[in-house]
Amino acid sequence: MYLKNHVYVKYLLNVIPIQVFTRYLPMASSFNLVIGSAKFIFAPIERCLNCKRNFDENMKILQKLLKELNTVKEVIELRLSAEIHGGTMQTEEVKNWLDDVQRIKTEIEIIEHKTKEKKFLSRAFLGKTVEEKVFELKAFLRKGKAFLGMVKSFKYIIVGGGVAAGYAAREFDRQGLKPGQLAIISKESVAPYERPTLSKGYLNPNPKAAARLPEFHVCVGSGGDRLLPDWYKEKGIQLILGTEIVKVNLALKTLVSAAGEIFKFQTLIIATGSTVIRLTDFKVEGADAKNIFYLRELEDADKLVESIKMKKHGKAVIIGGGYIGLEVAAAMRINDFDVTMVYPDPWCMPRLFTPTIAAFYESYYENKGIKIIKGTVSVGFNANANGEVKGVKLKDGRVLEADIVVVGVGARPLTALFKGQLEEDRGGIKTDGFFKTSMPGVYAVGDVASFPIKLYNETRRVEHVDHARKSAEHAVKAIKANETGKELEEYDYLPYFYSRIFELSWQFYGDNVGESLFFRDNNPLSPKPKFGSYWIKDGKVVGAFLEGGTPEENKAIAKVSRLNPPVENLDQLKKEGLSFASKF
Repeated sequence: MYLKNHVYVKYLLNVIPIQVFTRYLPMASSFNLVIGSAKFIFAPIERCLNCKRNFDENMKILQKLLKELNTVKEVIELRLSAEIHGGTMQTEEVKNWLDDVQRIKTEIEIIEHKTKEKKFLSRAFLGKTVEEKVFELKAFLRKGKAFLGMVKSFKYIIVGGGVAAGYAAREFDRQGLKPGQLAIISKESVAPYERPTLSKGYLNPNPKAAARLPEFHVCVGSGGDRLLPDWYKEKGIQLILGTEIVKVNLALKTLVSAAGEIFKFQTLIIATGSTVIRLTDFKVEGADAKNIFYLRELEDADKLVESIKMKKHGKAVIIGGGYIGLEVAAAMRINDFDVTMVYPDPWCMPRLFTPTIAAFYESYYENKGIKIIKGTVSVGFNANANGEVKGVKLKDGRVLEADIVVVGVGARPLTALFKGQLEEDRGGIKTDGFFKTSMPGVYAVGDVASFPIKLYNETRRVEHVDHARKSAEHAVKAIKANETGKELEEYDYLPYFYSRIFELSWQFYGDNVGESLFFRDNNPLSPKPKFGSYWIKDGKVVGAFLEGGTPEENKAIAKVSRLNPPVENLDQLKKEGLSFASKF
């Protein structure tokens, strides 16, 4: 009633000519008194109504700003915890800011609580306070963002700059990628390259024949074009090299570098690969001596090449009988070093080779002048006055002279950054058949991925370049399929391993379980050795190995390993040998 009268009075003031009021001047003072009283009574009510109308809108703005402020707060705390911000943040000022943020968050919680008590009055009387808090939050956000500096944001980020990163980048381009959407963050200072080259062609003693960048940038390892640094630039892909990520918050989709840079992503591909197991990790005596090498990155290979030049025709001890051990031993012998291999196992490559297969390679190496010591390990190293290694102490008491030592005793997947944030399995990050992890928008590929192998209905982690390439490509296809709603088959991987040493070249497909059956002649003195082995489980061929095969023959053993054909007679299979695989 009063409100309607007030509005009506305002209307009269606007429409009645002033002459009317002057004509009835004796009544004016009384009328003004009424008007003044009406304004005095209704002005607060009008203000309350305006505050009520603005309240809901301002509360929405407040909640949005608070969410953004929380994100900035989390990132700043993450950056501070890295403790490597290089003086880019004034710690005391930032701490005061964090305290103020906590204060304003508490005040907003009180406001939210009060609004639930008396809907109309609380919202009306708190309207001004909420409006003030909106301005205050905006100021806090500006200050917080100033502390952070520029945060680099990308739709897709690949962490790790190895083989998988390069193949993923190529697949992103094939699937359709806009400039500026993708970044590759790598600790190494060069664009992705084919890592297996480091233990093969890179150590070639002939400068004209030795592999050198840019010739082995990805994707030449699978017969594709080389992706030189300019290719990434042309495609609008940002290569962020020489950058180590030290902190990760997957919930906030945030990465922090050692230099304190902040990277935000929508989708992340973890392609961090593996790191070598070092003897210093086990506090082996003298393991930090000079000229003890590990081979994982280009920088490692460069240092080894320099040492080979300095210690020409010297003595080399290779510790380990796996991939790296066998390939580097061959390379050092080609470099005319006196080479000794040491490993604790009863034969080389025990995870893949049978004793019969291993016997061939060990005999072949010995015929090349490489000495092999099995069943023992190194327990320490001697060094000269310059700190250079000069001897390898073995557990059995022997001491081997050494000018160069190369250690290849295995690797560990680089998953430490993601501990507690992602589900793990078999020492790696657990993924599904599309390489999705337990965190939405996060994928893991290559060495770090523990993924389901459909062929064997079990989860495995595979450390090999073939899987790094294929898993990276499949993950990108899965990401794009998820965005477009397209169907995609799950990753259906056939395990594959290979090596090239001296004049030899072998390939393996499938699974090395069950009974092994060797075929052909494995005489290490043969000019062109060609032999192989099948693995039979539950009456079916599940795996095949072939040394010296042609491309067609290698395809045949791959096919038979996937098809798992039944075997009725082992003697007949042994007699048929390679021709059995060729039938399929």
